[in-house]
Amino acid sequence: MRKKIFLFLSLLLFMGCPGNKKCISLSEAEEIVLYEIVRADTMEWDTTKIRVYELPYMLEAGDTVKIAKIDPDEEYPEENYKDTVFTLREDCWYFYIDDIPGLEMMIGRHVFVYCDKQYEIIYSIGPLHYYRDNEMIEIKW
Repeated sequence: MRKKIFLFLSLLLFMGCPGNKKCISLSEAEEIVLYEIVRADTMEWDTTKIRVYELPYMLEAGDTVKIAKIDPDEEYPEENYKDTVFTLREDCWYFYIDDIPGLEMMIGRHVFVYCDKQYEIIYSIGPLHYYRDNEMIEIKW
């Protein structure tokens, strides 16, 4: 009788567990950033035009990131930034696009690519601390 109860409870537990969500690889996320967002297929790689950096491991759901969010359509966006804290809704790959290399303030885009290939872009001043901590790798095409 105990075996039947144990088997029944084990089966309920197994059925109630969500399956492991398959996620895209880092190279698939790179392709999305380079070809859908940056449009690297329309330009040669040039460090003076645009630079793209990736974090080689995933950020996890629940992680918080602090971003100096800007409106890219303003004439002087760096003067009107808003420190904003985001909590990631799910696991994702993180990229930073430096749109104006050589500019001391580093105005660019944070790109979060989620497991289902959807992505979110946030304009800001400067990358997350992973860049300053030398954890990010520059992507060349």
